[in-house]
Amino acid sequence: MTEADRRLVRTASMFGSLPDNEANLLMEVARTVTLAKGQTLFVEGDPGEAFFIVLEGWAVLSRDASSGVRTLIKLVGPGESFAESMLAPDARYPVSGEAATPLRVARFSTKRFRTLVTQWPGLGLSIVAATFRQMHRLVDQIEHLKSWSVERRVADMLLQIHHAMGAPGEGFTLPVEQTLIAARLAITPSTFSRSLRKLAPLGVRARRGRITLEDPAGLAAYAAAGET
Repeated sequence: MTEADRRLVRTASMFGSLPDNEANLLMEVARTVTLAKGQTLFVEGDPGEAFFIVLEGWAVLSRDASSGVRTLIKLVGPGESFAESMLAPDARYPVSGEAATPLRVARFSTKRFRTLVTQWPGLGLSIVAATFRQMHRLVDQIEHLKSWSVERRVADMLLQIHHAMGAPGEGFTLPVEQTLIAARLAITPSTFSRSLRKLAPLGVRARRGRITLEDPAGLAAYAAAGET
């Protein structure tokens, strides 16, 4: 990994509380992997051989229901980790992971990581803490889907993508298909499009496949207040 990669990895939740010597030790077992858009990282049910941190681009985690409908579980952007639970022995991936855009990730072998944990217990404690934080985020997402208005859900998702992309003033392109984002929000694609139009008074502009948030702070206040 480059020095810039190492700095980005240090921002991931599972690395943030580690002393430098332990973080550096862990990064020595990582290797970078580059994927084209649409290329698969792992498939639901595969043995959990690694966990990952995104260095560039976006990854999408999804599940295929028995009905054949693909459901977006999470979008993962630069500096975010995923599949940490694969550190458990004999774990299998509960979702599929693929590159939503051209993607570069740091890949950490779970086998080599478990060996390090036996030598450095602090690493194991960090993983437990990261998994706990992730569980709370998922619980929050479920509560959002149950109690938030459609427009509030869409606003919150747009803000997440906006911040993950570095808050670009010139706007951004959705990192995955609109149908997947709509499925993640438990709405239809047409409802998602209508919600974008309804959010226009709050500075949301959707034009030619790009979305611009003219007033991110105002949109965040709207989402936090739970207005309809």
